[in-house]
Amino acid sequence: MQIYHRLVLLLIFISVIFVNASAQEIRLAGQIVDMANQEPLGFATVVYLQNDQVVDGTAADMDGFFELSVPADAIIQITYIGYNTKTLTASEAQKLVKFELYAGSALPVPTVRAKLHYDDLYAHTVRTLDETQLLTEDAINISRAFDGLPGVQIQQGALNTQRLSLRGIGARTPFATDQVRLYWNDIPLTNGAGESVLEDIETGFLRKAYVQTGPAPAALGANLGGSIQLVSKEWDGPNWGLSGGLSVGDFGRNREWINVHNKAGNWHQDVSVVRSASAGYRDNNDYERVSGTILGRFGSAGETFYLVHLRQLQAEIPSSLNINDFNEKPEAAAFNWASVNGREDQLTYLAGIQHARTVAQLGRWGRLNNRSSVFAGRRTNDEVRPFNIINEDSYQYGLRTTFSLDESLKLNGRLQAGGELFVETYDQTVFEVLEGGAQGMEIGDARETRFYYFAFANWQANWGERWQTTLDVNLRQTQFNWETNSGDRDYSFSPFLAPGLTLTYTVPNQRFRAHARLNRGISQPDASSAIENTANGSIRVNELRPAFGWNREIGIQLTDQKWNFALTAFQMYVDDLLVQRPDSIEGTFFVNGGSARHQGLEVQLNRLWTFGETALQFQTSYTLADYFFQDYEDTPSDFSGNEIPGNARHRWRNQLGWWHRWMHVQAVVDVASEQWVDDANTTTADGYALLHLRLGANFREVGRGLRVYVGCNNVFDKLYASMVQINARGFGGNLPRSFYPGLPRYFYFGVDYGL
Repeated sequence: MQIYHRLVLLLIFISVIFVNASAQEIRLAGQIVDMANQEPLGFATVVYLQNDQVVDGTAADMDGFFELSVPADAIIQITYIGYNTKTLTASEAQKLVKFELYAGSALPVPTVRAKLHYDDLYAHTVRTLDETQLLTEDAINISRAFDGLPGVQIQQGALNTQRLSLRGIGARTPFATDQVRLYWNDIPLTNGAGESVLEDIETGFLRKAYVQTGPAPAALGANLGGSIQLVSKEWDGPNWGLSGGLSVGDFGRNREWINVHNKAGNWHQDVSVVRSASAGYRDNNDYERVSGTILGRFGSAGETFYLVHLRQLQAEIPSSLNINDFNEKPEAAAFNWASVNGREDQLTYLAGIQHARTVAQLGRWGRLNNRSSVFAGRRTNDEVRPFNIINEDSYQYGLRTTFSLDESLKLNGRLQAGGELFVETYDQTVFEVLEGGAQGMEIGDARETRFYYFAFANWQANWGERWQTTLDVNLRQTQFNWETNSGDRDYSFSPFLAPGLTLTYTVPNQRFRAHARLNRGISQPDASSAIENTANGSIRVNELRPAFGWNREIGIQLTDQKWNFALTAFQMYVDDLLVQRPDSIEGTFFVNGGSARHQGLEVQLNRLWTFGETALQFQTSYTLADYFFQDYEDTPSDFSGNEIPGNARHRWRNQLGWWHRWMHVQAVVDVASEQWVDDANTTTADGYALLHLRLGANFREVGRGLRVYVGCNNVFDKLYASMVQINARGFGGNLPRSFYPGLPRYFYFGVDYGL
C-alpha cells in the first residue's frame, strides 16, 4: 500500500506546484442550472466581453459545469437556447457556484422553498450521478448506472438477483445487497437485517444519487460498506402535465411508464405508474414488476414532502449453474430450481413524509434548520425453492430528524446533529415443497423483532480559504429477538461508536483539491444469519459478532475548463468478517471469519472537447481492488493471505460520447479481470470485456420534450459470468453451481415524452 500513498503524494506535490504557478489568474467555476427545477443545462455557452466585444468563452459540460479564466474587468454572459441571457461582472460571478437561468422572456416571481437537497450530509469524498447518468440502456434496471464507478461493483444473476458491493464490502453476500445503507429521500430502503434492494427502484424517476464508498457518513448510519442516497425527480410545469414512455427489446424486455403532474399554488404532486417485464434469456426466467409512486410537496414557510410507493414483483428464479452447464447451455436453469418452478412473489408498500423548515435565526450562530421524516412500510414475499417454500411478512416503521446550524460565523461553518430510530417485525413460515412446486405441510415458523437506533453529529468547519475539516461521530445500537416454537433468543449488541475525520485542502479557484479521511464503520449481523440447518435436521444457533473496520484514504482532484481527474488511495482493516457458509440443504448461515485488508486505488477521468455545436466527451473509471484475508482459519483449512473471492481485482469502465445539437452517440467498454469464487482460491470466473452502443436524440422543442433512443448491449455476444455464487457446494456428487451467465447480445429501442 505504501507505493499507492507515495504515488498520490507525488501527484499532490506536482499539482500544488502547477496550481501555485497560475494562482494569479482569476478563474470562474460553477454549474449552470434551470432556475425553476435546478436541473443542469448541459453545453450552455459562457463568454466574457471587454469593450462590448466577445473576447473568449467556453461551453459547459453535459452536467452544466464549466471553468473559465477572465480578466478582473470582464463582463460575463451565459446563454442557453430557450433561456434568457444572464449578464454579470467577473467579481459577481466569482462569488457564485451555481448560475441560474430562467426560461422565457420575463423573469418569474421567485418562490423560496426547500428542495430535496442532501449535499450537506457529505464531505467532498462523495460521488454523484445526475438524471442523465442514471437513465441508462432500456431503463429497466438502475444497476448499470452504478456498476463500474470507482470502488463500486454490481453483480447481477437476473433482474431479481443482484449484489452490490462497495470497496469489496458485501461481495460475499449470497443473493442480495448487504452492509450498504440505501436511502430514498431520507427514507431508508435497507431493512432491519441490513439488506437493501436497489434493483427494484425505477430509474426514470430519479434526478440524483449520492454514492459514498468506504464507511457511510455518520448521518447515514456509518455502515461498513458505505451508502447510496437516491433523490426523486421533480417534474415542474403549470397546472396539469403528462409524461410517458416505453422501451422494448430482445428476450421480451419491455417497459412502459406514465406520469401525471399537477400544480395548484404551493402544492405540487406527481403520480407515476411503471411496468417492467422480461421473458428472460434463460429458462424459468420470466419477470414482471409493476410500481406506483405518489410524490408531492407543499408549503410556503417550510417545505413538506411526501412519498407513497407500491411495488408488486413476480419473478421466476433460474439460479446458478455449474461450470459445464455454464459453458455448454448457459440458457438453461438449474435443474432443481426448474423442476419446482422456483419463483418469488413480492408485494412492497412504502410511505413517508418529510418536513424541512427554518426554526430560528441566531445571529452569528447562524440559521437553525430542521429536517424530520417519519416512514412506514410492509413487505411480503412467497418464494418457492427446491428445498422448501418460505412465506415472509414484515412491517417496519421509524423516524429520522436532523438539526443544522448553517452559515455559522461562530463555528466557522456548519454543525449538524440528529438521529434515526427503526423497528421491524419479521414473520417467517416454512413449508414442504412438493412435486412441481406445490406447497406441502408446515415445517416451522419464527418471528423476529429488529430494532436499532443511532445518533450522529457532524461539524464542518472552514479554516481560511483553503482548509476545511469535517468531524463526525455516530453512536448506534442494534437489538434482535428471535422467537420459535422451541424458545426465544435475544441478540443485543453493545453500543458502537464510529468517529470520522476528513481534512480537505482546496485552492480557492477550485482547480485543485486534496483530502485525507479516517473513519470507522460497522456491519451488524441479523439473528437469522446465525441459524444453521444441520445434516440431521436439527437447528443450531451460532454466536455472531459484528464486523467492524477502520478506513483511511487520501486523494486528489484536478479540474480544468475541459477535464476533471480524481485519484483516491484507500486501505480498510476489517475484523470479525461475516462469512457466508452453505448448510446441508442449500440454505446459508454466517460465521465470523477472522480479519481482512481491503486496499486499492480509485481513478476517474472526464475530458470534454467542444467544436461549435458539437461536443465529444471521454469518461473512464478504474478500480484496483487488492482485497485479501489477513488471519482466517476455517477448520481444517487456513485461508490467511488468500484473495477475497467475489471481487474483480481490476475493474475498468470507459465511455465515449458524441453530441451534435439534438443527437448523440455513446459507446461503453466494460472490462473486468478474473475473480475467485471460493475462499481457497481454487476456482475462478474468467474476466471479460464488453462493448455497449447507444444512439439517441432529444427534441426539447417538441411539447414538453421528446427523447428517442436505440441501443445494443454486449455487441460481440460474449459469454461471461455476470454474478458468482461464493463457496458454492455440490450435493449428492454434483458439481458446485457457482456461475450466473450474463445476457448475450441484445437490442432495445425506447421513446420518452416529457423530459
